[in-house]
Amino acid sequence: MRIPFSLQLALLTPILSAQHEGPTSGRLREVRITNGDVFDDRTAMDSGLAGLINSLHWQTRKEVVAREVWMQPGETITKAQAAELERNLRSLGLFAEVEVRLVPTSLQDFVDLEVETHDRLTLSFGAGASYVGGVTGFRAAIGESNLFGFGNRLAGSFARNSEGEFRGSVAYSDLHVLDSWHTGTVRVSRTDDGDSIGLDVRRPFKHLADPFGYGFAASHDDNAIEYFRGGDSVAEIQTRTASLAADATWATGPEDRRRFTGFVPNVESNDYSPATGPLAPEFRTPGNTESLFAGVTARWSLIDGYREVEGIDTIDYVQDLTLGLFFGGTAGLRWRDQIGVGPSIQPEIAVHASWAAEPLEDVFAKVSARGTIRYDDSEAVGWNTNLSTWLFAMTGSSNTLGTSATFDAAEETQDLPIELTLGEDNGLRGYLARQFAGTRRIRLNVEDRYDTGLSFATFRVGAVAFFDAGWVGEDGNLGKAYKSAGVGLRIGSKPLLGDGLLRIDLAKPLDDVLGENDSWKLSVSVGQVFTFGGNANTLSAR
Repeated sequence: MRIPFSLQLALLTPILSAQHEGPTSGRLREVRITNGDVFDDRTAMDSGLAGLINSLHWQTRKEVVAREVWMQPGETITKAQAAELERNLRSLGLFAEVEVRLVPTSLQDFVDLEVETHDRLTLSFGAGASYVGGVTGFRAAIGESNLFGFGNRLAGSFARNSEGEFRGSVAYSDLHVLDSWHTGTVRVSRTDDGDSIGLDVRRPFKHLADPFGYGFAASHDDNAIEYFRGGDSVAEIQTRTASLAADATWATGPEDRRRFTGFVPNVESNDYSPATGPLAPEFRTPGNTESLFAGVTARWSLIDGYREVEGIDTIDYVQDLTLGLFFGGTAGLRWRDQIGVGPSIQPEIAVHASWAAEPLEDVFAKVSARGTIRYDDSEAVGWNTNLSTWLFAMTGSSNTLGTSATFDAAEETQDLPIELTLGEDNGLRGYLARQFAGTRRIRLNVEDRYDTGLSFATFRVGAVAFFDAGWVGEDGNLGKAYKSAGVGLRIGSKPLLGDGLLRIDLAKPLDDVLGENDSWKLSVSVGQVFTFGGNANTLSAR
């Protein structure tokens, strides 16, 4: 009996497809790592600029990649674990491209794990000058995120203005402390307000089945907390804070239905100087305070799946989205002793929850809620809350419509007053940085992000049309809405910027502000105003 060719092809298609996709699991024979520089050798030879960029970059060492692999030879490995390793490597910020795959071997039931990476440029530097309100300023920064190819970061910055205010800082982060899964960060800074130093050592959860994580942090910081009106600093409170904090967490359950439990102790000392500035009498300065907190934590991770996408927050860089439900909280007691008030035991609770899904094809939604509250003698003396939602619709191969809506609120009657600000620096383009201030804030952003297809050298160009709106007020009164609209450019480069984007926006305020003009305003920075699940540059005065 002769089988028709079309039927033969239909029968062979699933087999050929499975062979193309590779094995789904097997016992691990060996791990093979191929690592590439920012540009390959041929490109570097043909292009002087590519050769220069390679010469300015330390190529990532193979042992850095190998340290991230938790699977051991002889163990069973799955395609899902290979995909997880690929996501983990992308999240390091060292690579322009990562590919991890299982490949068959000549031994039955055995597979090899192949890891291929191509670096991105990890050297960054910048400088700038400003003239605002008669005050001139200068700032400079330089950093390397792959020092000697070990994935470690060293960064320094310095800023100074004509009023004698300055800040210099240096920070070093070690990706694999003593060739282990521990990470460590040391930072030091000196300002006209004082000196600061901090140390953080952590053993994070490295993969979904990792059973244990912990951390320790110590810091001493001299800061000036500023409060703003119309974009100008009107009060300043000098603070000196010393703190010790630790945490330990255990995880149980299957990889996609994980439960985490742990404990969190910390101790903190805060010294405050009287407020200074033209509106200093309006701001309460608390007495010096010592506090000790001990609490327990619990959280759940219910993962529904993952999506690799391009064009939501990046242009041509793969972005990993985790879909599912995540929730948890911390509950404990804080012993607090404030000069002039005396000691007290205060219950403290923090909760958080988020949900991310793909309700329709190429439509992604995320909702997040978090809050904390502290009681003293059955009365709430400090609390804050955040409610956020994001919706992205990929309406074509090169177009994405994104929206972000965020509500913030905070009250504090014992520690320093909390102030939320809104302006060009945190999402309301077209208005001065920190133009508006209060204890309640709503921010709405809508962007139409379009990949133009234009490219030059390694850079890709995107265009954006946007609308922003914001409300800031006190208690239940949010006041009037301030709105703006504009257009912008997004410039990305996998080998030079990785998942980062250069953002250039031109915004026109749509509402009048007393004493300010309504002309178009230009802003330039790195990173989107909002991302899937985050507001990348949201700042507050606290």
